[in-house]
Amino acid sequence: MSYRKYLTFLFTILVLTTHAVKAEVKIGVVKLDVLFKEIPIYKESQKKMKDEFEPRANELKKIETSWNKLNDDYLKNERVMSKNERKNKIDEINKVEKEFRKKQQTLQQELQNKQNSELNRIRVIVENAINEYAKDNDYDLILRADGTTLYAKTYVDITQEIIEKLN
Repeated sequence: MSYRKYLTFLFTILVLTTHAVKAEVKIGVVKLDVLFKEIPIYKESQKKMKDEFEPRANELKKIETSWNKLNDDYLKNERVMSKNERKNKIDEINKVEKEFRKKQQTLQQELQNKQNSELNRIRVIVENAINEYAKDNDYDLILRADGTTLYAKTYVDITQEIIEKLN
């Protein structure tokens, strides 16, 4: 059992035993990977990003195809080309490669930034929904399937009591 899961398990047991006398503790688990794949806002976000970035990805594929064709042509005809033709062909290949690398790097960076931005936006919406659901349905504790706490009523947090015990 990993250290994090062990602590989560221990925390859950402490909560259950500490408050067992008071009332039944209501705990829920959320599988965020499943949730994200199923919610419309995530699907819409993915489609929007695909629509936004696909034309540029296709342009990049065309540049790559052109670059490969130039390389193949050079390799096939290298022996019959003059020194000047080889130099010109190499310059052309390098120019296309440079253009490809620059556009590829820019596209990857912009895509990563957009993905991070969209995930953060959706994460806030999901967190708010989880908190609202937990409050509306009187949950004491909501955990991610991996054991991370997503929501906890204040009395469930025993951090201060542990600090006092250790002092």
